[in-house]
Amino acid sequence: MIAAYYYINYTTIELFSLSLNSKTKIRGLLEIISSAAEYEDIPVRHHEQNVLRQLAQKLPNKPTASGGGQPKYNDPHVKTNLLLQAHLCRLQLGTELQRDTEIVLSKAIRLIQACVDVLSSNGWLSPAVAAMELAQMVTQAMWSKDSYLKQLPHFTNDVIKRCADKNVETVFDIMELEDEDRSKLLQLTDSQMADVARFCNRYPNIELTYEVMDKDRIHSGSSVHVAVQLEREDEVSGPVIAPFFPQV
Repeated sequence: MIAAYYYINYTTIELFSLSLNSKTKIRGLLEIISSAAEYEDIPVRHHEQNVLRQLAQKLPNKPTASGGGQPKYNDPHVKTNLLLQAHLCRLQLGTELQRDTEIVLSKAIRLIQACVDVLSSNGWLSPAVAAMELAQMVTQAMWSKDSYLKQLPHFTNDVIKRCADKNVETVFDIMELEDEDRSKLLQLTDSQMADVARFCNRYPNIELTYEVMDKDRIHSGSSVHVAVQLEREDEVSGPVIAPFFPQV
């Protein structure tokens, strides 16, 4: 059912079911997703092995061979892993590798969503949350450890550093600044500020409240029922603004 819903190969779901577990983290998710059957046809050109080997040295997670030893850089799944990491690092790639990255990304979100379903059906909360975070990371081309402000258009490392020096660390901090203070801090053009405003207007603001039902009757070993309410403030609707993700 999951394979049909997400239009992915049934062997990929088998791989996910066998590989995912309660301790899977971001690095493991990247390796498992890269091993999907959907990436078997990613081309590895005869001159690319050295390029991929050099690329691997710039990435936080070095590829590993399944049985230990040196990874095979002519393996399309190894290449997929490297391209996903390069995307998260926002590395500049050559034309051919960038085109391959767009192919990888066009399938990545569906595969990650399938991982979420497999993990959720097994009741594994932490890796399921990690998979949801990975989907956001891939969409915005950033690691979870990066500044939240990196999502915003035109926010270079210099802009983010100026914000950090003023203890402006989140999108909501940007929104709460006075117009004059914001302009002075960001030092962007009018058109760039308009892009920032458009992003902020679409940024979700969700309030969560909960209530434990019949809490006076709870005892050791009993089931606990919790009523959860999510309320999203009205904002400008529209697709997420993600300039580093290929538009389809």
